[in-house]
Amino acid sequence: MNTNDVIDSLSNLRSPRTRGLGGRFLPRALCLLSLAAIAAAGPAPVRGQAPPAPSPAATGPAAFVRPPAPGRLIDVGGRRLHLLCKGAAAGPTVLFEAGLSQYTANSTYSTAQDAIASFARVCTYDRAGLGWSDPAPQDWTQAGMAADLHALLAAAGEPGPYVIAAHSLGGLVARVYVRTYRADVAGLILLDATSDEDFGELAEASAATVPKLNAAIGASRPGLPVIGLPAGTSPEVVMAFTPEILRGVKVEFEALDRLPAEMKRPGGFGDLGNLPLIVVRRGKTEQPPSEADLRHRQVQENLAKLSTNSELIVAQNSGHTIPLDEPEVVAGAVRRMLDALRKGARLTDGAADLERPGHG
Repeated sequence: MNTNDVIDSLSNLRSPRTRGLGGRFLPRALCLLSLAAIAAAGPAPVRGQAPPAPSPAATGPAAFVRPPAPGRLIDVGGRRLHLLCKGAAAGPTVLFEAGLSQYTANSTYSTAQDAIASFARVCTYDRAGLGWSDPAPQDWTQAGMAADLHALLAAAGEPGPYVIAAHSLGGLVARVYVRTYRADVAGLILLDATSDEDFGELAEASAATVPKLNAAIGASRPGLPVIGLPAGTSPEVVMAFTPEILRGVKVEFEALDRLPAEMKRPGGFGDLGNLPLIVVRRGKTEQPPSEADLRHRQVQENLAKLSTNSELIVAQNSGHTIPLDEPEVVAGAVRRMLDALRKGARLTDGAADLERPGHG
């Protein structure tokens, strides 16, 4: 990915409040809005020089006040993680595992969460270093992220088992959680999720991005956004450009690098046995579909083969940010999963019910 890709992706964003932090992902693991901030920031200034001042019309550092957390801050052993739950229906509770740099207030999942809350208990949370959660410990790993989530749910009094709906890079975190706490998971929904077939792209993305993150963090001041933003940008979005959250994004890249070599290959995360699994992939492609589009389709189909009890849904009108583009498809997939679990039915038993626009 180059700077032009980033700026082009930004041009496709709606207002920050409605679009959240997702944007169009190229490759799938990257949150473009955070990267766009780095690209717009330009090179780090010479040591000893102050960063350039924002334009008068921008939301500059002096104007920024960090907003209060919309949910609860839960202690997980000397650190706090942010959790936002809605709805009060009987379980299983639905838990959203967000993509890279996503956090609760501006997650691509917020509209879908509101829709799901009408028929299920549904929670979003901020991984360590993102949103309102405290920073991650040194040498952070994806195993640590899974352990954090397990501790958070226990401390918050949110009983399992859970249906995990995981978007993008969150798919890898969710699969680590399933490997570690299988008894806690009733079902898994993968939303255009990153796969263990994607580590070539992830390594390229890390090599291109981490130096830019380092430059932006090095030129920053604590608690203040690294660049000026348009007047009226919501403070929840401005937060994404503070060095603390950019550092959290960097830590997540580094956690990928720390995965054991045997996991960073196709099949390295293992299969899912008979765990109920719904895979939702994006339907929008270049016309005609590019080689990358065709590869992505195959990778998503391979994800659906991880379980002997699975279903593949195509979100026909979505790009990578399916929860944002078609929240109704996500809510429908969650309802489908919960119905099957509550009836003790296999997902494929009701496949005929899904023959309608948005599914395939």
